[in-house]
Amino acid sequence: MLAQTTEHLFLIQDGARYHTSKAMDLFFAQHQTRLTVCPLPAYSPDYNPIEYLWRNLKKRATHNKYFAEFSELMTAVDYGLTYLVQHPAEVLRVFGLYRAEFGLLNPNSA
Repeated sequence: MLAQTTEHLFLIQDGARYHTSKAMDLFFAQHQTRLTVCPLPAYSPDYNPIEYLWRNLKKRATHNKYFAEFSELMTAVDYGLTYLVQHPAEVLRVFGLYRAEFGLLNPNSA
């Protein structure tokens, strides 16, 4: 991106190890005049509402379950995702909880 523009860039990133490595720190330091790095908190569902859906999926499909084979885990996650596809009201409920928690509910909406 730096090669495609002369504008100052703001990079918002999570705390993945490859984002916080010494090589990346050096890169960011070398480009600090054109690049501002804004790290997200370690767990920030308020900035990433899909985390609410993933938490719901994990609770439904994998929480407190043992999977002897990786294929069993994949099957459980597939069933969980299929459930969410077949129950859109559940997805809306999960995002409604997010919206309510952060005061984003419109008084005229459910």
